[in-house]
Amino acid sequence: MEQSLLSPVVHEKIRHLHPGSQVDLQFSQPSSLRIRTSLVGYEKNRYLVLKLPQQVVDGGYKDVFVEGNMTVVRCLLEGDLGECIAFRAMIKTISHHPVHLLFLEYPQHIENRSLRAKQRIRAFIPAYINPVEQGTLPEAFSLYNGFVIDISPCGCRFTMKLHADANQIDKVAVMMELLVPGEELRIQIPGEIMNCHVELQELSLGIKFELPERQVAKMLQRFIVDPAIAS
Repeated sequence: MEQSLLSPVVHEKIRHLHPGSQVDLQFSQPSSLRIRTSLVGYEKNRYLVLKLPQQVVDGGYKDVFVEGNMTVVRCLLEGDLGECIAFRAMIKTISHHPVHLLFLEYPQHIENRSLRAKQRIRAFIPAYINPVEQGTLPEAFSLYNGFVIDISPCGCRFTMKLHADANQIDKVAVMMELLVPGEELRIQIPGEIMNCHVELQELSLGIKFELPERQVAKMLQRFIVDPAIAS
């Protein structure tokens, strides 16, 4: 369900964005245009900094990317939120030196829409992931060792110490092994890495499970007693 959010709640959404997060910009004036770029950073209540799209750097759409023009900004929030957020923002300024950057005003209102049929709950489960096919993950790892920090029958968020280039990890089929506390048993769930980002020297992976939800929910009863997971 969509809802309008007012500052300071706005910042609670914006802070889940990370450098490198993909951002869609949609313009209606002076012409209709939708273009993708990425976040560089932000200063709370002041501005967002984006990479200036290469098409603009190369000389295109200069009539659209001008100070004062309005755009609709859309981006995905990773982690346990699983939301798409959107807001209107004005172009504050454009910088070409020392790098090409686009400064947008900080949003005052945000609309958000949940992307998940099942809400994830927080967890702390020791886990491993292995690539289904050798060579599909960086050679620095044949085995990833970390923790599941949120989970639902549809998927989870897995974190580990950063040892490899996160840019090399995308759409990779994996086998996840969850360690049952106090037992030698490991629960295996096949899945696919859907996204990744780096936060505080940790690699965070969003994994979509490939088994039916009811089957996964039954597996998770060993770890979590929660009506949302068991249903």
